[in-house]
Amino acid sequence: MKTNLYLTLVVTIVLSLFTGNCFAQKSSGGVFVLGGIHQGHETAKYYSYNRMGEIYLQLNPDILCVETQQKYVDDGSYRGTPYDFKKFIIPYAQKDKIPIYGIDWWDDEKGEKWQKLQQKAFKDSTLESDVNLFGGMFSIINKYFKEKDFEDINSSYITKLWKAKNEFKYHVISQYPEYQFIAEFENERNNHIVETIRRVVEDNPNKNVLIAIGIDHKYYIEEELQKLGIKVYQIENIEQFEK
Repeated sequence: MKTNLYLTLVVTIVLSLFTGNCFAQKSSGGVFVLGGIHQGHETAKYYSYNRMGEIYLQLNPDILCVETQQKYVDDGSYRGTPYDFKKFIIPYAQKDKIPIYGIDWWDDEKGEKWQKLQQKAFKDSTLESDVNLFGGMFSIINKYFKEKDFEDINSSYITKLWKAKNEFKYHVISQYPEYQFIAEFENERNNHIVETIRRVVEDNPNKNVLIAIGIDHKYYIEEELQKLGIKVYQIENIEQFEK
């Protein structure tokens, strides 16, 4: 009797340790927002185009959400998709046969207005000192990107710095009714992107979703997804995302 009780106890402990480790290693799903720097990859020493493909392989996601419109995913053209994603991430996802979702939104009429207003604002002499400031911030950050790799560029610290840059821009243009549409359009686009990601996550519970998008969108997407209760992985805990 004592021998059987002892064996039962040992087996129970071993099984509990084994199952405990399995559950500890199993991801509960969530998203990681990979900020691309588009043409900046061309001159980056470390965060190069090829590095984007390496990062995809490292993260090994279940699903890819990418900065393109769904209609261009459906027709296989990936028209308008940033080069860093189209040539260095999407091919790996296709090879792995994982679902690919286009999450971008664009309105041609509004987009044209947005582009023209931005060009006008940058030439507006009344905005010169402000434009020089946030334009200078952008230039400094771009130089930083040339010397740093994935972990630094996608860190929460750089994300916060990028947010500060954009919030200053919005603060400036909010004082000029003519230019307020710039912020309105950018927020509308970001909100559409967030809603599309929300649906993807909701339809695919417990899956690791890689979001490949321009770094300018990263802070907004992360904050809004967190508000929705969606797990957002950061560089600091990226190993929990990797399978």
